[in-house]
Amino acid sequence: MNISVVDLVLIIGYIIAVIGYGTWRSRNVKDSAGFLVAGRSLGLFILVATVVMTEFNTATMVGYSSFGFQAGVYSQLILLAMFIGFVCYTFVVAKRWKRINATSIIELFEIRYGKNFRLLTTFMIVVLLIFFSPAYLRAVGLIFSASLGISLTTTVLIISGTVLIFSVVGGLTAVAHTNTLSFVITLIALPLVWYFTRIHAIELGGLEQVFQDKYLTRNPAGMWNDPVMPFSMIFSTYVLLFLIYMQAPWFAQLMTAAKTEKIAHASMGIGALLIVLFYGLSMQIAANIKVGFPDLADPQLGLAMAINHWVPIGVSGLMLAVILAIGQTTMGTIWNNIVSITSNDIYKRIIEPGASEKKLLRISRLTTVAIALLTIIISLTIVDQVINTLFVANLIMASLFFPALGGFLWWKTGLKAIWITTTASIITGFLTFLWHTYTAGLDINSWMFQYYVIICPVIVIFGIIISHFEKPDKQFMIKRAAFFDKVGAPWFGKKAYYRYKQLIHDDATPG
Repeated sequence: MNISVVDLVLIIGYIIAVIGYGTWRSRNVKDSAGFLVAGRSLGLFILVATVVMTEFNTATMVGYSSFGFQAGVYSQLILLAMFIGFVCYTFVVAKRWKRINATSIIELFEIRYGKNFRLLTTFMIVVLLIFFSPAYLRAVGLIFSASLGISLTTTVLIISGTVLIFSVVGGLTAVAHTNTLSFVITLIALPLVWYFTRIHAIELGGLEQVFQDKYLTRNPAGMWNDPVMPFSMIFSTYVLLFLIYMQAPWFAQLMTAAKTEKIAHASMGIGALLIVLFYGLSMQIAANIKVGFPDLADPQLGLAMAINHWVPIGVSGLMLAVILAIGQTTMGTIWNNIVSITSNDIYKRIIEPGASEKKLLRISRLTTVAIALLTIIISLTIVDQVINTLFVANLIMASLFFPALGGFLWWKTGLKAIWITTTASIITGFLTFLWHTYTAGLDINSWMFQYYVIICPVIVIFGIIISHFEKPDKQFMIKRAAFFDKVGAPWFGKKAYYRYKQLIHDDATPG
């Protein structure tokens, strides 16, 4: 192995601690609500920790750190995209998700649009999450296998087994509490690794030794078609994250798990700052590593090189525990999302509507095991370039932008419009991806700009136009009004909403 006995003991100790702590905190989970949404009782600190550790995932961390290795300080412009996405989520939909108080995002679509659209979105989101989880698992496997000197397969099995033990016992309750433990460790270890790599980089002459001047600032001027990291790709990421954050299923579930609306709102705002800080440190660590290892074949291994070579004994073990923690917490949350959808939206809705709480809890645990096995298989056989996998999979979430945000904020968002925009987004997304792949070889940057910056906004505009001309039937109008009664008046079309409410009141008033 490439690490010391001290570091190995720290890692093993962390694994034992997280399993024991997660299992102990889950001892009172007796029903599906406790398993799927932590009994809707999470306070501010634990929810902030869960939000941060869910979003601060291994796949994006490895991908973003590779950007830091390739493009230095300039690459940190991409962090603005994440911050904007979180701020929009905080002030636009966080409280509204809490008001729905659903066990999964799918329930929004039934309440707003009906059962048929719920079935479509159930399939879409399950497919999305099934590919997200293996990407996160492979990312942490890359770092661990390189640091421990063991095979990727063995690493994946160790990590998955650890997550499975506490997830199958306590679901989101276990995940939330282990997230808190992982969050505290990350707050300590990540700044320490940044400090030691920065010291080493300065001793070797600093970033100026390996980066051109244009990569030493955050100035996007003249970088639109940069060969290393084009600003067109960064701009595409701005649009992408705005399109996907509003209906991210893991955040919707966490907002439901909050004790109050105020906690749900505050947790996202505080989480935004901490997430940007964590990713920024990861990118700076990888940039520092390039000073000592400029010819590293795979930029995705920048963090692993830092852990192996530039941090002292003890800190490297602590950082590997952090990497493991990040992978575990994100996968645990994603698995719980899939289980929530499978148990409530498939089993309870379709297979056995009268299922007892005890049976639903058993089904949830069995589904967790099945999802874990599927995650392992896909991570070892399909997923290769981690960040590219996420960029492509996100088109499924982007296709639900108009139904989700339009559904929350606009009175006139219509049923035909959401069906047309969703199917059009999926079809054009995959067709353009295949076209880019098989004509001139996949250029992920060109495809992202074409799809997320041009095609998606055009489809949203098309949906707005269709909604203006739709004439909804009485049943849909009643459903629409009931939805806004629950989540709050729409931002757009508020007068029409109140007129309809008054009309209903007048019709119900005798005489």
